[in-house]
Amino acid sequence: MRILGIDPGLMATGWGVIAIDGDRCVHLAHGVVRTKPANGRIERLVVIRDGVLAVAREWHVDAAAIESSFVGNNSRSAMTLGEARAAAILALADSGLIVSEYAPAMVKQTVAGYGRGEKAQIAEMVRMQLGLAVVPSPADAADALAVAITCWAHGRIESRLPVAD
Repeated sequence: MRILGIDPGLMATGWGVIAIDGDRCVHLAHGVVRTKPANGRIERLVVIRDGVLAVAREWHVDAAAIESSFVGNNSRSAMTLGEARAAAILALADSGLIVSEYAPAMVKQTVAGYGRGEKAQIAEMVRMQLGLAVVPSPADAADALAVAITCWAHGRIESRLPVAD
């Protein structure tokens, strides 16, 4: 099974692909879909959608996960992030994937054991969990790998829970 994690953003949407190998997950690839600030908002959203769709198809992923929105004090930033998330979610849906969503604190808790971990700490834990020689970069891609690891970890837990009648 292959899982695609997405860390959405209008400037850079991070992505990371892991494969499940028995009781562990293995790094396959990571990167970012970058947009140009000089381009219009709609054009940038199309670039995100097309980029995520291309990654999902290239890596033949079976599942996808995306970080849910963090809404701070800046409503304009929240709207922009929501649009980038929507473009990525549509790409994943166009790939025929069911998309799981995880709050940033849940991703941090799952990967680092602490829901308020710093970006560098999360990236280092991703490096360790995937057995990489160096921390994945850029940070958006490391965050996307953390989302994919979270999907894998929660899927393992859910598969062990008894089914209700």
